[in-house]
Amino acid sequence: MLDMLLEPTKTFVKGGIDAFRKSNEHNNLLIAVQDRIRREVRFNSALLQELKKVDKNTNTPKYDDVIRLALVKSWRTEAFDEVNSGVLPLTLFFETTLSKEDIFPTNWPKRDKYLEWLKNVVTQYDLLERVYHRIQLAKTFAECGKIQGDMDYIHFMLIGFEKSIANTTIR
Repeated sequence: MLDMLLEPTKTFVKGGIDAFRKSNEHNNLLIAVQDRIRREVRFNSALLQELKKVDKNTNTPKYDDVIRLALVKSWRTEAFDEVNSGVLPLTLFFETTLSKEDIFPTNWPKRDKYLEWLKNVVTQYDLLERVYHRIQLAKTFAECGKIQGDMDYIHFMLIGFEKSIANTTIR
């Protein structure tokens, strides 16, 4: 993916942000970056669905802690990390202002609480940064043998982010 960023980076550096936004490279790269991040988000969301499964008879986690830790450690962040480490600002790919009422599940437990935690999140970029920070924290704790963090909150954000990207129109 980094090789895809070379020409667009040159356009950005030579012409500035406005020239880059008007370029074909921007539109093509926007599609590629958003699609790759979307696939990563979907995978992480699927892992969270498994992690959160509960045995209906005992109302305890379906999987033991070894499997649950492995699921958290398996979350992917490569696409985000590659784009985030590049010269091009991540905000160029995730500029859309969020409509929180439209993207987050309406019947989610603790929805109001989570929306309150997200009150300063305005754009896709803000949400992307928040969810990936939470993922990195949870993965760090998992490496230490502990499941830490509100997995429902992370899942809530992933669902909202995926929906916001699906609604993005390429300009």
